[in-house]
Amino acid sequence: MELLLKNPSLLENGRKEALLKLLYSAQFEDTTFLESSDFYLFFHDIWSLFEIGEGYKNEIVEGNVKLKEWRIFVLEFFSSRNVEKMQFEYLTNSSEKKFMISLYILKKIAKNYFSALEKLLKFKTIKSEYSIGIENDIRDRALQREILLKIQNDWYVNLYKFNSTYDLITEEVLEEANAVEQLFGENVWETVSNENLARLMNYLESQHFSEVLFWKSKFQTEQFLNIGLDPSSTYVFCVQKDVSMKRSLNLQTALAVAVSEFSRKNEHNFVFLPFAQTIDQEMIALNGNIDFEHYFEFNKSFGDKTKPINFKGVINYAFTMLKLELSHSNSGKIYLLCNELLFKDLPNEEEWRAAVIHYKKLKMIEIVVIYIGDKSKLLPIWFADKVLFPKQLAQFI
Repeated sequence: MELLLKNPSLLENGRKEALLKLLYSAQFEDTTFLESSDFYLFFHDIWSLFEIGEGYKNEIVEGNVKLKEWRIFVLEFFSSRNVEKMQFEYLTNSSEKKFMISLYILKKIAKNYFSALEKLLKFKTIKSEYSIGIENDIRDRALQREILLKIQNDWYVNLYKFNSTYDLITEEVLEEANAVEQLFGENVWETVSNENLARLMNYLESQHFSEVLFWKSKFQTEQFLNIGLDPSSTYVFCVQKDVSMKRSLNLQTALAVAVSEFSRKNEHNFVFLPFAQTIDQEMIALNGNIDFEHYFEFNKSFGDKTKPINFKGVINYAFTMLKLELSHSNSGKIYLLCNELLFKDLPNEEEWRAAVIHYKKLKMIEIVVIYIGDKSKLLPIWFADKVLFPKQLAQFI
């Protein structure tokens, strides 16, 4: 911790400690040739490379000379390989971004590179060669170092075989970092609270943001957004969030981001309303302004389905939101993102149906159902002015 706190960085110690907590929460299991402590040294080096550029060598901590040479070799490979792709890291002003990217790279190396290395070099053969006379006690530290040197020598000889692995790591890291910035702006890294740093890293690792950006780019058509509402209107985005919707989480998020962005551009107010058996706390964005902390609310999920989905309750609640001073116009729009459970759990009492139809007409409210369920189970939806499917929204058909 002390070593990393002293790492050259524009970060204040309070912020740095929060980020280091994230680093130390990562589970790096000891391998037969690289210990957890070595991972932290590699992280220090990669972070220094991004933070201070070509001066990183001076910041590599003295230690085992052979291990130090190995670390310098890895870093020189990073700094020379795909220079054009990596150059943006040196130009960015965000130390938080450099930290997160360094951790992302390190975790991908640990997950993808060493497993590929073990397979390529027939690690069992190498281990057997150096285990003679030691009764396979692979925990012997001297033996580990000897194996490391053997692997290092083979790696020099067969370096070209690893180019594709490094290309993949670089491309995925840059794609995900760029997706975050395209969705939320270049300053997004500084706006994440210390409490949400772990969630941000989990999203990065799962390639969440690149998928959300992909779907959002497909929703640029405004056929499901623009119906001529005046600037003081409100959009209420109701999202079914039970376990049956879990597979479409990124699609749900992309739709919510698209609607909120359209709301902001057109000065509409925006309400995000997650529900399942109960209605969760709504998120209200005046004039569509949503900060990154609210983004995590898009990805809340509920537990297993134990009670009927409360479709009636959420439609009533959406009407209530449109009654508030939040909306100063005589029109509004409700989106209902749902699947086939709508047809199982939606009440159809005549009095309620009549009230919904009357209120829609009175207040000029349009209800759009975005259906992401089984098409074979789709039935007429009496309260819907439109029923859209993701493929239509994404302009696939």
